[in-house]
Amino acid sequence: MNSKRFERIEEIENLRNLMGTLPEKGEDRNHVEMVQGVEGIKVKLIDWPSNPYKAIYTLGTTCWGFDADKWSKTHTAHRYLVVKAVLDRNALPLALEAPKFTFVIEGVSRSSFDQIARARIGVVFSARGCRDNNWKRLKIRVPDSIWDNDVFRERFRVHMEHMNQLYSDIVDTGKSSWQDARAVMPMSIVYGFSMSISFASLMMMCGKRMKFCEQADTVAFAWLLREAIREKFPLLAAYLRPGCDWSGKCGYHKSYHMSEMFGCLFKSCGRHKVEEDDGYADFDFSCANRGKMMEQLNIHIPRPNEKIWKVPETLDEYSKSHYHNDFNLFLEE
Repeated sequence: MNSKRFERIEEIENLRNLMGTLPEKGEDRNHVEMVQGVEGIKVKLIDWPSNPYKAIYTLGTTCWGFDADKWSKTHTAHRYLVVKAVLDRNALPLALEAPKFTFVIEGVSRSSFDQIARARIGVVFSARGCRDNNWKRLKIRVPDSIWDNDVFRERFRVHMEHMNQLYSDIVDTGKSSWQDARAVMPMSIVYGFSMSISFASLMMMCGKRMKFCEQADTVAFAWLLREAIREKFPLLAAYLRPGCDWSGKCGYHKSYHMSEMFGCLFKSCGRHKVEEDDGYADFDFSCANRGKMMEQLNIHIPRPNEKIWKVPETLDEYSKSHYHNDFNLFLEE
């Protein structure tokens, strides 16, 4: 074989080995790991703006006066007031589109990703392929209702092992196998993706997906987004809340007109009062359980009346509060 061609093949195969796309590097068959509820879901913030508050301030004030760059000329206390006004939706909301954040997400189910990826404005996704990867070693996310039932959990395990055996047999034929074998894979496979999103879109996404009327791992993903943002930008995190928190009313039974006739399966989670509640639901519990979620994720999910949501009115108050991690960003020139 030509030495240059050999080196090129070796280079390609080394790269494929790193990416996990070499057929002969597939993991052993018949290994299915079952994961309970929302355990093990990870959301990591990997890229962010150096100062999102400067961007919000600048885009929020450019339309006034003849100087587009007012940050350096503005007293630090007034910078905070303008940014807070934008976040409170008391100023032009377009400034919220300026900061952009990139996340890596591991552990949600494929069905959860399908829900999350319905977001189309201000966000871009890149997801793990089922066609271009060998999925012999599977993790399967098991809903708590199945996990807590010994009979169903065992039947679920046996079913998934049969599925994995069939998948492995198809893959081992080596004929268009990864592409065709994915037809037997369930929507509950543990999945991963990356996402880049503007803060305006992040607020909309969390407003929808934090509500406990969503699938449990979708809700967990949204609350973990808030946790990831809170570590660096606690002021921004204070505005990542379920949509029902802003209205003070349950958004499940009321938000979908005639929702009881079109898939309103669960009871309200009780976070807020349900207007005109006739008690109709197929299942006498909420879709996602806050208590179990906090236990499995090891995070605190604040109730709507907790002090953590109270954003200080002034920069001086902010500097003395539990939000102070990003206080210095308002002092930057």
